[in-house]
Amino acid sequence: MPTPRPLALLVALLAGLVLLLGACGGDDTPQTKEGFILEADGVCEGFLDEFAQAGAQDPGTAKEVADANKVLADLYERFSQRIREVKLPAAGAARTQAKAYIDSVRRSEPLLDRLRETSDDFLEAARGSDARPLQAAGNALRQALDAFRASRSESDQLAVTYGLNLCGNLD
Repeated sequence: MPTPRPLALLVALLAGLVLLLGACGGDDTPQTKEGFILEADGVCEGFLDEFAQAGAQDPGTAKEVADANKVLADLYERFSQRIREVKLPAAGAARTQAKAYIDSVRRSEPLLDRLRETSDDFLEAARGSDARPLQAAGNALRQALDAFRASRSESDQLAVTYGLNLCGNLD
């Protein structure tokens, strides 16, 4: 029996590796609307308790207000990253609507930086003795939080319209 040539052996090994990696790469079947709903609601379910805890906070000091807003921003950022990983439906209206929901979640991301920044500014102003900077910082923080809530409301409406059960109720 002849000895295999090194190049032929290498080609055979690489071909086998490609097949193996292809099999490990996940499910290549097209996503359905029902599959998207199941996966997305699963992601949202994983965040329900954390959102409930974040919403239950009743901050009484400037530091607690700033910390609560930062917790909310960090939590939503993790949620946004995770929900982006859900595979969209293959095509048609189901894909368009699912993408609209995911895009609406992503549109909140820049608002999170503003929420963090205004929280820091509010805390800094609270440490001073002049009421005017504190009032201005408080108004800026309220505007940042209102903008975030409005964005979240849009996402919630899209989620419910699409048929998501838990993703439209993360308050």
